[in-house]
Amino acid sequence: MKRVAAWLAAPAALLLAHEARAQVGCEVDVAPISFGVYDTLSPAANQAAGSVTVTCRLLDPNAAERISYSIALGPGSGSYARRTMRAAGSAETLGYNIHLRAVSPATVWGDGTGGTVTASGSMTINKNSDRRPLVLPLVGVIAPMQPVSPGLYSDTLTVTVTWN
Repeated sequence: MKRVAAWLAAPAALLLAHEARAQVGCEVDVAPISFGVYDTLSPAANQAAGSVTVTCRLLDPNAAERISYSIALGPGSGSYARRTMRAAGSAETLGYNIHLRAVSPATVWGDGTGGTVTASGSMTINKNSDRRPLVLPLVGVIAPMQPVSPGLYSDTLTVTVTWN
C-alpha cells in the first residue's frame, strides 16, 4: 500500500473596498485543506474540508453599505476540470478538485468559466451589525486509486474577492 500525504494552501489578502465604497474594509482568511494520508489502493475518494472567511467592517462609523460579492478560486496547477498537486522534485501529479459546499460536478469552485461556480451574494455592513464573518466551506476531493509515488503533494490556489 502506498501512502501519500497531501495538503492545499491558499493565500489570503486584506481587501479595501472600491473608491465608491471607501467606508468598508474587508479581510479574507483561508483555512487550508489538509488531505492527510492518501491510500493509492483505496477505492474511496479522499475528502477534506477548509474554508474561506470574509470579514468586513465600517471605516466610517456613520455609514451603512450593502456589498454584493463574488469569490473565485484560481485553478492552481492544472485546470478547473482537474487541479493537480505535485511533490517537490517530482513530475508526478495527484489530481484533485475543490467544491463549494457539496461534492458534485456542478459545484467545482472556480471563476465561473468552464462549468465552475463562484460564491456570490451580498451583505450589509452598518454600525449596528455584529460583524459576523461570511464563512464559505471548501470541500476538497482526491479521486481514488491514482498511482503516485509516496511524497508530500501540495498546490496553492488564489482566492479573488470582487464586489460592488
